[in-house]
Amino acid sequence: MYNKTILDIFYNPQNVGVIKGANGVGKVVDDTCGEIVKIYISVQDNKVVDAKFQTFGSPAIIAAASVAASLMIDKTLDECLIITSTQILEKLGGSLPASKKYVCPLAESVVKNAVANYNKKKDRKNDTDDEE
Repeated sequence: MYNKTILDIFYNPQNVGVIKGANGVGKVVDDTCGEIVKIYISVQDNKVVDAKFQTFGSPAIIAAASVAASLMIDKTLDECLIITSTQILEKLGGSLPASKKYVCPLAESVVKNAVANYNKKKDRKNDTDDEE
């Protein structure tokens, strides 16, 4: 059902966990299957210095979230925004079962949500600083 790459990542995922005090957090819930993905990012000088994920779901979404978090590390926020589901799929060995095709777009969405959350927090902080 799953290729060797997906199984290897599933059994040995990278960047699992939570970043306490994360600068940004992205969350996506797939209502059709109930899978949940969160990515936490730590940003310094407009660059993601750490990314961790948590997920509830299938081996495919665990592997996709692991890849997505790994792709974010050492990239600028703008570079993170151009991470695609195609790139994630390539890192997963290029194939998924038909019933799991949605996991790469889901992982792409959570990456973009984490960056958007970071930018929202940054904008709020800047607005607060301007008022002082």
